[in-house]
Amino acid sequence: MDPADFLQELFDGLDREMQTGVQEVQDWIEAQVHGAAVQLLDSLMPPIVHANNAAVKISESAIVVPASTGIGVTLGTADLGNTVLAGAVADTVQRGLDELKSQSDYAEG
Repeated sequence: MDPADFLQELFDGLDREMQTGVQEVQDWIEAQVHGAAVQLLDSLMPPIVHANNAAVKISESAIVVPASTGIGVTLGTADLGNTVLAGAVADTVQRGLDELKSQSDYAEG
């Protein structure tokens, strides 16, 4: 290997690593700023808003949890063995179903 090529590859690799590190630091800073903004907003809301929010979460989760069970059953019994879907379409649908099945807590969303 030519020494100039080696140096070029070395510096390219270092540059990629530095860019990755910079992006990770930026992502961390953004996460910290977002968290601080959310905490500030939460602290400014009157207690009645927090109480109403909790009540809505409880009542809505009573609807969502049973529906999520239905989603789990539907996905668990999905069958692509028919002849309606074929080729790339069937593969894409199967990948989508597999991804949804991997997310087992549908009520979390």
